[in-house]
Amino acid sequence: MFCIKDGRTKIAPEGTTMSHLEWFEAEGWITKGNVDEFMDATIRGVFLPARHALFFYKGTGFFFDDAVVKEATHRARELMSALALDSRVAVYVGPPDAIVHGKQYRQELLGTLESVLKG
Repeated sequence: MFCIKDGRTKIAPEGTTMSHLEWFEAEGWITKGNVDEFMDATIRGVFLPARHALFFYKGTGFFFDDAVVKEATHRARELMSALALDSRVAVYVGPPDAIVHGKQYRQELLGTLESVLKG
């Protein structure tokens, strides 16, 4: 998993079982008083090997907007290298699961890493 913090890509420790929230707490980036603000402002995501897919989102509702789409495009090459991904990995904005606890979430395929990098 990863996030964009202070304009830099941060990668969680390899093999971690923590959630983004737990990781952010462990790093000291959030407190009980700023959880919602931090989660809403911080673009984050995950690579799921079983789905051969990379997901970008923000907020506790796993939403995306133009800023998330822009960062997904901007960070594709860096994440491809940092996570040793091949060019056929699918790139999505929105949550990994479109339905979570019975609630429908918006999800959009941007393309493969190769097509995203070509612009």
